[in-house]
Amino acid sequence: GLFVALVCAVPASAQTGPGVTPVEPFKVGTFDIHGVPHVALVLRDSLVIDIEAANMALASNPDYATVPMPKDMLELIGRYEYGLRYRLYEIVNDAVNNNRLTGSGRASFVYDVAELRTRPPIMYPGKIMNAAVNFYTHACEGCTEEELQARTQERQENRGVPYLFLKPSRGVVIGSGDDIVMPYGRDRIEWEVEMAIVFGRTGKYISASRAYDHVFGYMVAMDISDRGGRPPGGYGSGSDWFVGKGHDTFAPQGPWIVPKEF
Repeated sequence: GLFVALVCAVPASAQTGPGVTPVEPFKVGTFDIHGVPHVALVLRDSLVIDIEAANMALASNPDYATVPMPKDMLELIGRYEYGLRYRLYEIVNDAVNNNRLTGSGRASFVYDVAELRTRPPIMYPGKIMNAAVNFYTHACEGCTEEELQARTQERQENRGVPYLFLKPSRGVVIGSGDDIVMPYGRDRIEWEVEMAIVFGRTGKYISASRAYDHVFGYMVAMDISDRGGRPPGGYGSGSDWFVGKGHDTFAPQGPWIVPKEF
């Protein structure tokens, strides 16, 4: 299925000019630096730039305006389209063009990904919406070719009515490398790799042609599921979507987010 993370954005005033372009693409993530979660840039999937420290170094140059850095990923996403992106471009350009990433000139605000704990990129999404059975083949696993064709035709005719379910965020969202904890006594746990769309701009009743305007970026996520169903007795029978999808650690995300321009 398709995994969707919805993040509420908070507008902010413009900070720096749109004439700046990045010399190379980057990702954004959250990492423990000296034991504290920091929002950071990721270059070449191997290098981490602490944007708070890098921004302080940049701000010491009178040619650059003073731009406060976000305290977390939610604020970064909320301010990104309101000027913050251009300061991040400037940080990348300064680090690359002035050889601050590797060797003897490496800056103190640059780290190797391997030496830091990778946190969930967003700590924590306000709403995690998941589209179930979003791919035709997933709707008919292990069936015959004729059954698959029939199911595919049915899904194509009913694409406008997706089945959505929610996952909690606190306790459920974990970062790359964190352990997934299987609940005691549950023996039908499975996992699926998901494409996660991170929405950075709020809206309602958005036309399909304008939906992309609300996207901030993309990341990898996993949907861990407890397929064991409800125990005997009590109300109802069969599956329980909330419990089956909402155990602690059942929503790994990351390791980072790719902004949509990259």
